[in-house]
Amino acid sequence: MHIHYEFRFTSGRVESFDLGFRDPDFALEPMGDGDEAWTRLDYHQCDLCPLSPAEHTHCPVARNLAQVLSRFRHDHSYDPVQVRTSVRGRVTEHTGDLQTGITSIMGLVMATSGCPILDTFKPMAFTHLPFANERETTFRAVSCYLTAQYVRMCHGQEPDWTLSNFIPSYRAVMQVNAAFAERLKSVFETDANLNALILLDVLAQFGPLTLQDNWLGQVEPLFSAHLKP
Repeated sequence: MHIHYEFRFTSGRVESFDLGFRDPDFALEPMGDGDEAWTRLDYHQCDLCPLSPAEHTHCPVARNLAQVLSRFRHDHSYDPVQVRTSVRGRVTEHTGDLQTGITSIMGLVMATSGCPILDTFKPMAFTHLPFANERETTFRAVSCYLTAQYVRMCHGQEPDWTLSNFIPSYRAVMQVNAAFAERLKSVFETDANLNALILLDVLAQFGPLTLQDNWLGQVEPLFSAHLKP
């Protein structure tokens, strides 16, 4: 499977990315062999990271992200762009600022590059919805989380039907994002890439906040037919 991203700037410049994903686990095929210092595993390594620098010289997420972010190293977050994406034959076009476009592809790459912490979000990537709003993202996140609990139950593991571990899983993402921010600050002089990561982190924080703010009451009317005898 391939997901295509195309960034069109008002100047006529075009940056394209063709992301290939492996069957059946939807792991992102390596995007390149970049050896920049900031992609090494021990460079601002996440506190939660279970990988050993002796066995993994580079952070798998950073190595793939480098192939995307290097294209925008001289750009600003507010630069206007038109982003065209193709996912399973469905085309989406979005006109807005550059940071929003980078955030969309950044989240996809981070969830599928082989990070032991972010791998739990691979089902979200499999149902990738470019430029989803906060409500759509939370709906997909909860749906994927509950499907994961069913899979755990089928494998004889204890499921979490009450979503008690949903919020802690997002706190782990925030810690990873904080470490990545330190990586990016030392590399990119302009703000497009860093602000895209900050925006991605805001979306990660919004999930738990929405869940606490009577989220079920907001979506419950959608399921009224399921409440009938």
